[in-house]
Amino acid sequence: MAAAAACGLWMGCSTADGKNEIVGTANGEEIRVAELREFLGVRSGSTAASDIPAEKKKEALDRLIGGRLLAQEARAKGLDNTEEFRAQIRQNEQDLWITALFRKEIDAKSSDIDKEVKAEAKKMMEADKKLTEKDAESRAGKLTYDMKVRKIQEELIASAKKEVPPSIDKALLERIGKKENVADDAVIATAGAEKVSYGEAKRMLQAIGGGSHGSEDLSRNPTAIERILDRELTKRALLGLARKQGIEGSKWLAEIRKEMERILLINILAEKEILKGIVVTDKDLDATYKEHADMFVQNGKKIPFAQVKEQIRGFVATNMKRKAIESYVEALKKKAKITVNESVLAKV
Repeated sequence: MAAAAACGLWMGCSTADGKNEIVGTANGEEIRVAELREFLGVRSGSTAASDIPAEKKKEALDRLIGGRLLAQEARAKGLDNTEEFRAQIRQNEQDLWITALFRKEIDAKSSDIDKEVKAEAKKMMEADKKLTEKDAESRAGKLTYDMKVRKIQEELIASAKKEVPPSIDKALLERIGKKENVADDAVIATAGAEKVSYGEAKRMLQAIGGGSHGSEDLSRNPTAIERILDRELTKRALLGLARKQGIEGSKWLAEIRKEMERILLINILAEKEILKGIVVTDKDLDATYKEHADMFVQNGKKIPFAQVKEQIRGFVATNMKRKAIESYVEALKKKAKITVNESVLAKV
C-alpha cells in the first residue's frame, strides 16, 4: 500500500481552474479535486477525468475518505508518537526531499504545461468535430503530462549532476573485480562532498536482494556495483540540489511529508490492530478450494489441493485483510462527520 501510494507523491499540480475546489471532507480534513483526479490516474490533477464513470469517481472519493479516517484514528491512538513511526519517517526523509524538489519544479512549469495541453486539445477538436472541449483536454492532458513530466525529471537529474558532480573510482572498481582485498571503509564514489564507501555499496546490493546471484558474489561484480552506485549518486545529487533550492521548510516538503505520514500511519494501524488477528486455517483453504473448484482445472483435470494450497492461502489472506479493513473503515464512518460536495464531484 505504502509503496504504491508513495510512487504518486511527486506528481505536481498545475493552476488549472477547479483543481483546488473541495470535493469532500472527513472530520473537517479536506480532499480537493486535484487529489481525487490524481487518485483516478490523471497526472497533475488539473484536467477533468471525463472518461471515468461517475460511480468510479464516487468509489475513489470514498476510498480517500476512508484513508483520512484511518490516519486520524492512528493519530488518536498515538501511533504517530512511536519509535516505529519516527524510524520510518527518518528512513524516507531523503525521498521526501527529492519528491518535494520534483513537485516544486513541476509547479514552476505548470503554466507552460497547461498551455501545451490546451494547444493539443485544440488540435484534437479540429481533427474530430464531435469531440467536446472537456474530453479533448482530458485526452490531451494524459498525453502531454506524461511526456512533460518525464522531460522535467530528466532535466532535473541533469541539473543535479551538474550542480553536485558524481564520481566513481574506476580504479577501485577494477581492483574489486580482480578480487583484490578492498576495505569496507574505502571511498568508492562521491557526489559533491558526499562520500560512498565500498561497505555501503555492498549493503545496498544486499538490501535489494542482489548480494549474490547463483554462485556469483555481486559485491565483487564491477558492473553491478557501478549500477547501484549510479542510482545512489543520482539520489544524493538530487538531495544536494534540493538543499540548494531551499526545499527545507518549503510548502512542497510540508505537503509531501503530510501525505507520507498518512500512508505510514495507515500501514502501522493495519499491522498493529486491524489485521493482527487474521489467521487463515486449513478449513478456510478447503472451503475456498471447493467453492472455486472450476478455477483449479488444467487440461480438463482437477488440480490436486496440495499443489495449489499456498496459492489459495494468499488469495484467502488477501480477501480477509480487505474485508477487515473495510469493516474497520465502516465503523469509523458511523462516528465521523463526512461531507461530499456533489456539484464539485460532477466536475472531477
